[in-house]
Amino acid sequence: MTPLAWLVRRLDEAALLGVAERRALLALAPQERLVPARTDIRDGQKAGGAHLIVDGVACRAAMLPDGTRRILALYFPGDLCSTGRGAADPLPGTIEALSPCTVADIPSGTIDSLIRSHPGIERALWWLTLVELGIGQQWLINAGWEAERRIAHLICEVRARSQAAGRDMQAPGRDMEECFASGVRQVVIADIAALSTVHVSRVLHALQAARLITLNRGAAAVPQPAPLIAFAGFDPGYLHLPDHAARAKPEPSAGMRRDPVPWAGSNRDLGYASRT
Repeated sequence: MTPLAWLVRRLDEAALLGVAERRALLALAPQERLVPARTDIRDGQKAGGAHLIVDGVACRAAMLPDGTRRILALYFPGDLCSTGRGAADPLPGTIEALSPCTVADIPSGTIDSLIRSHPGIERALWWLTLVELGIGQQWLINAGWEAERRIAHLICEVRARSQAAGRDMQAPGRDMEECFASGVRQVVIADIAALSTVHVSRVLHALQAARLITLNRGAAAVPQPAPLIAFAGFDPGYLHLPDHAARAKPEPSAGMRRDPVPWAGSNRDLGYASRT
């Protein structure tokens, strides 16, 4: 499945696309280009339009007055992100490549033409924006949790999203359990969770000590998802993925391990200050 076909499949979740809308979207032939890691996807591009992530991982980020970065959204292959004014872009921040990315540009004129001819496409794009906002709201809810569960939940989300897109789009044999190997590394987790990188590293190693994840050269793997899902209380319904296999509910609360991490005291005991 191509990234464009995956995007159409995702938009089908909104039940707003008819046969004509699907054909119009699949008929697009956007120009692809390579974007280096840690680069603004808009660099050298005209304002407006949208960008389809073909390969790699990107994010929407904003810089705070003190110079720290906050990541507001993640984009995987098949995700659409926009960088100019228009129906699909009421969101703040810049779009950055976290890893080397292949991006397909869809000009604003093409989008305008599509939504004039097919109102269902405009409604579906608005739905996609609402899904992105819903994910951001889940991150906001997670900010009230202890760091172990917050990061465990984020690992589950990254795993579900990369698996859903990668099952059909990535090369056979690629390890779909690796969450942090393609751009979503510890510094990214820190910028999402508003924690220090030291704190994130300690939490990841604690999760590994609890046998919920494994770490290998900075890449996190989930060899047995069920215990991690149960600990995080992860329900992927808020992601609105068309991959129904990824929609497994967490185990009943009676079976959840709420404190499996061999934690050595508070942030004060660890000798550093969390950004929370």
